Amino acid sequence: MDFVAEEYEQRLAAVQQQLEKNGLPAVLLHQPENIRYVSGFYTTGYFTYHALLVPARGKPILIIRDLEEGAARNSAWVSDWTTYADVKVPLPAAIAAAVRALDQAGLAGSTIGLDYHSWYLTAERLDELKRQAPRVTFVQEPKIVDHLRLVKSKREVDVIRRAADAAKAAMQGGIDAVRSGVSERELAVATYSAMVMGGGELIDGVITSGERTIEPHGRFTDRRVQDGDPVYYELTGSAKWYVARLIRTTVNGKPTDAQQRIADAIMSVQDAGIERMQAGVVAGEVDQIFREGLLRSGVRKSYTNRSAYSIGLNFKPTAGEFIRELVPGADWTFQPGMVFHVLMFGQGIGFSETVLITENGPERLTTMERRLFART
Repeated sequence: MDFVAEEYEQRLAAVQQQLEKNGLPAVLLHQPENIRYVSGFYTTGYFTYHALLVPARGKPILIIRDLEEGAARNSAWVSDWTTYADVKVPLPAAIAAAVRALDQAGLAGSTIGLDYHSWYLTAERLDELKRQAPRVTFVQEPKIVDHLRLVKSKREVDVIRRAADAAKAAMQGGIDAVRSGVSERELAVATYSAMVMGGGELIDGVITSGERTIEPHGRFTDRRVQDGDPVYYELTGSAKWYVARLIRTTVNGKPTDAQQRIADAIMSVQDAGIERMQAGVVAGEVDQIFREGLLRSGVRKSYTNRSAYSIGLNFKPTAGEFIRELVPGADWTFQPGMVFHVLMFGQGIGFSETVLITENGPERLTTMERRLFART
């Protein structure tokens, strides 16, 4: 298992407390991060139907494809599960396993919370659930597990530190490989090799160069780096699928005065905002520091994207928890144990950090040197 039993016991107790508070006999979870958070279960095969039934009292029940029983035995503390096999028409068989779990838990005529916000509870799956369980009333649950995941335990923070170290190793590998004539594909080889050897799991990142640095989510191509090109990296270190993210930029040659001014402006504004990321501070106030500061600097004429977002246990294709975002008017407050990716970019140059909120202020978990790198 990813963590000791005590960690999972505390998580289950917190979920069940929230179920009682919201008057829900149970919740049926479909988001892979939430399933893993509560049960420990993990598979790369989450493209097929998997779910976790968490009752307000008693033990959870996993609903899995029978091919994944080995993964359940190795990764999950949950020992009860229902399974389904591959058949000609797969969806009814998969949903039947979920209905069996409801029956097994004595919830066939109950009101069950569903994670309607999950990308994995498709309209097709929901319709089939309602068809096969007509006595069950399905209601939207208030993102119980998503909110619990926002504040990390010490054990989780320790894992994110490892992810940050992997991101740093990958970044250094990528920067060291920059030279005239090298392809972005070759940069990817250097970057991801360093990531794996640095203890991280392999997650795609952004690797762009030259005119492609205006693509905020660009993947590597066969383009070759030219003299004077900026090379932009946004990399995700991952340990036990807890992530840390890091952006750095290097120039293939000596940076121009304009490039250096852009980098200095971004770092100055970003440092001021990070310093204000204190427990109890309203998020919109910090976003204003980031947003107005960058616009005043002239690096960008408009700033419409989020300036930071919470991260933690994240699978593809997510780049964050999508529940605590720094945008104009955000009225939530920072809490100790929250972790954020703080990012800022413009004109092909960018920087970011993974930041932990503590009782004593913000802590940068990504410890890589903060400067515009140059390969001369």
